[in-house]
Amino acid sequence: MKYLEQFTLVDEDANPDFVKKIKSSYTDDEWFPLGFFKKKKLTQIDFEPITIFYGGNGSGKSSLLNLIAEKLGLRRHASLTVTKAFSDYADKCTAKTIKALSEHSKMLTSEDVFKNIFTKRTNNEEVHEKKIEYNEFYEYGGLDHAYEGISGNKMISKSIAKKQYIQKGAGFKQRQYSNGETAINFFKNEIEKKTLYLLDEPENSMSPAYQLDLKQILEDAVKFFNCQFIISTHSPLILALKDAKIYNLDKAPVPVEKWYDLKNIRIFYDFFAKNKAMFELGVHDKGVATKKKPAPKK
Repeated sequence: MKYLEQFTLVDEDANPDFVKKIKSSYTDDEWFPLGFFKKKKLTQIDFEPITIFYGGNGSGKSSLLNLIAEKLGLRRHASLTVTKAFSDYADKCTAKTIKALSEHSKMLTSEDVFKNIFTKRTNNEEVHEKKIEYNEFYEYGGLDHAYEGISGNKMISKSIAKKQYIQKGAGFKQRQYSNGETAINFFKNEIEKKTLYLLDEPENSMSPAYQLDLKQILEDAVKFFNCQFIISTHSPLILALKDAKIYNLDKAPVPVEKWYDLKNIRIFYDFFAKNKAMFELGVHDKGVATKKKPAPKK
């Protein structure tokens, strides 16, 4: 399913008055992204159900996502810090949609994932500290007699009364997951049906195994939930998303390429191909091949 069909960046050659206005209104370190995508000869982006912006640091993949999000007025969790010319530039861009965007459409960043992880940890630490405080107050405040006996229509022991008192005051800890599990659960909770999502390096904090889990979640969301994703990444596993259209921002003009033709992916391939024999032999860290068990005697 596609909701956003096309995004056109500012044609700076055809809009000299706009360029002049930006340069006269702001200092040269506040012009970005003016001139940046012009150098890459990137003017128009055509989207598929999954579209990926690939490139190294500083290639502009996150900036493209932010321009699209700004133009479409998408919701976001984290605040955005940009240059003074950014909003003017985004306003001058054009976006062609096929269907009305869901109100749940949003941009999700790696910062959102990290914040979610940190928030849960902080919450659990606060609950732990409160439990200590309420426990001390209960012990030294002589509340064991007050809470012993009847709770509602039930008789309760001192230990149960104490536990109920502490939990009521301190609250409950959230189940603690690893960073990768928390990140996966974050995306499971965020993704809804018939929605456009912009994902900025969603694989951060995830091991390869969890990246494969995320890959499956995104593919299923497209197939069964009619979602559309526009993603910035340089993860080989996320780049391998089924039927993804990939814009390689490391080149100018920016081409559409297959994930297995990208330079950094070929580096991985060449490295593993060079060491293929080691994987097939099952070599230990010390470089000693595993010994085969002798065949049983007949």
